[in-house]
Amino acid sequence: MKHRGIAGVALVVAVALLAAGPARSAVSKVDGGIEFTFDHPNAGSVSLAGEFNNWNANADPLTQGEDGVWRVVVDLGPGDHEYKFVVNGSEWIADPENPRVLGDYGNSGITINDDGEPVAAGDEEAISNTPVNSRVMLTGWYRTTYQMQSDVTSDPRWRLNRPAHEFYIGVSPTVTSVASGSAVARLSTGAGDIKEISADIYSGHIMLEGGPFSVTGFYNEERVQYDNPLQTVGHINLVYTIPEEHIPFGRGAQGIILDTEFWDFTLNATYANIYDYDLTNDPRQYDNTETDLLAARLKRSVGPVTLGATYTSWRDGWWIGFEGTNTSPHIDEHLQNNPESQSTWFKLSNTETWIGLDADMPVVSDLLYAKAEYSLYGFDSLFAVGNKEKVEGEDYSNGAIDVPVGNMDGWVGRGVLNSSPLPGLDLRLELTKTAVDSMSTGEQYVAYGSPYWLAVAESEFTEVKGTGSPLSVNIFRPAPKRDEFEFKFDADFGFGIFDLGLEYDRDDVEWTYHEAIEGPFGSFDTWEGRSSRFSVTGGADLAERIRVGFATEMASEYSNVDSLEDWSRFEVIVTADVGLWQDWSVLLDVRNISYTDIPRVAPSTPDSLYYCDDSFLAPYVALVYSPRENIEIRVDYGINPTNYLDTPVEGRGNGRAQWLSEYLWWHSDHDVLNAEKALADARTIGIMAVITF
Repeated sequence: MKHRGIAGVALVVAVALLAAGPARSAVSKVDGGIEFTFDHPNAGSVSLAGEFNNWNANADPLTQGEDGVWRVVVDLGPGDHEYKFVVNGSEWIADPENPRVLGDYGNSGITINDDGEPVAAGDEEAISNTPVNSRVMLTGWYRTTYQMQSDVTSDPRWRLNRPAHEFYIGVSPTVTSVASGSAVARLSTGAGDIKEISADIYSGHIMLEGGPFSVTGFYNEERVQYDNPLQTVGHINLVYTIPEEHIPFGRGAQGIILDTEFWDFTLNATYANIYDYDLTNDPRQYDNTETDLLAARLKRSVGPVTLGATYTSWRDGWWIGFEGTNTSPHIDEHLQNNPESQSTWFKLSNTETWIGLDADMPVVSDLLYAKAEYSLYGFDSLFAVGNKEKVEGEDYSNGAIDVPVGNMDGWVGRGVLNSSPLPGLDLRLELTKTAVDSMSTGEQYVAYGSPYWLAVAESEFTEVKGTGSPLSVNIFRPAPKRDEFEFKFDADFGFGIFDLGLEYDRDDVEWTYHEAIEGPFGSFDTWEGRSSRFSVTGGADLAERIRVGFATEMASEYSNVDSLEDWSRFEVIVTADVGLWQDWSVLLDVRNISYTDIPRVAPSTPDSLYYCDDSFLAPYVALVYSPRENIEIRVDYGINPTNYLDTPVEGRGNGRAQWLSEYLWWHSDHDVLNAEKALADARTIGIMAVITF
């Protein structure tokens, strides 16, 4: 939803809340007793009240130091004690840094042992940081960005873009020891008038824990990751990052998670729906794919071996209209065989399924560990529902149908070896084999995307998801037989101030088609290809406030198609974070990328290819002022390599990739080399301020 006229009020409230700063405290033993500290620079007064002073709000006042932290030392004897801080004489606040909450009034509790030391509360986390309620945690962040750019959409002048404001506030209540949750609301500037803002519930969850069960309902949170070797649930790679960032499944999804234990078994089950997926690469919209995930994982330890079984099913659903130009031999046959059907829209359902068994075991105790999984794979495509298939009263309604479109069967196996032969050295070897049979003659592969093992689509379905929708799905000939072998090797080494990472990936594929493929690459009925990737990352902490790093990646691709030359890409990123003086630092992130033999289609002769070599440099530098841990103000030049769109406050390392993606959307007739040149030529100066609490 969108509101006009309240942006100023909302942002003023945001700044006021955030500028107040978080209250922090700690408890420790010092000479004379137990020291209580409370970090609240804007408080007028702070006192300590507890059962040890009969809850007298004036008995033990705290004194504020030059650092803004309030302190008091109290002589406490061994045993259990309850307390609260009294701020400005009237606000009774539980200790934000003490997770122990006791009684109906939400008092903080500590235990002093016989040596006069506070006993740690274990692995618990604080459940409150606000006087509003001792069981509510308030968190959030605010960011504003002002950017100037030159030569935007062929305008050579420097232009000041519309300021961007984002305000996230999270409320996390702990209702009881078995019920908790969270909700994050987001306010941000809209795409229209500068006074326009958009508001939405950004993310959230609710969790119920009782006995051996835990049930979680989640929305737009990265929280699902199965540990089976094939990682069929949850392992998402952010492409074009060095190194690749891996995040758990959940962002852009909503679902329910069940965790339970019984008879020495551990069961994880997940049902989720993906509601946001950028199909069209349009930065202005996200598209509901109607993709459902149903998965379950069962594990049990037998001696030193952990055995597991995993079921994973991904199902897409697409309503496609057949009142216009769309045609399908499968739908035509269905209508001929079922003259009572009045359907004009049909729902296409594509389902991918994995059913696997795995084992995790030590090979050499404390030195070498092995994992392996074998999984049956299946793909089934059919029209599953028609909009006028059965009569209810006087009207037709949706009805189930079974109109096959195409299916494939095969298997996937993966073996993993992990070893730590030396302190600070971690090695990982991963081998994966995929074998999938081809579709039969007359079948089709229909999907919204273009799988890497298929050539150019033969046609497409329009009128997808609704009349006038911009979405379409591609129609391919029968999918080929696929044989694929992947090799991955990772090594991470840390020694003193240095750290180093190596990664080598190789993928050998062979695809056998029913009939020859004709395209700009020539004619072929078998594709044999090999792609490889080698990356090196490293860094060093040269001093307390000086960190330097680098990342390199070399990727190449080869094939058996005579008219298609082998191509390669080499990328280098050099980074530095240098502290200048107190609260000030400089960030540097310089990227250079070189392409060799990249195929391009000649505009004058679309059926022919020519090849290009080129290199591009994209620097980013920022002056950073951070007077407190939760405040950062940045003046920068260049395209920020950390992407802040729908990410945590610290961002993601694929900012340049997002910039390139948006450029290609707005310039659909350009290719990646055009986009890289535009990135290298971009002139951007910005100011960004971030406050977290």
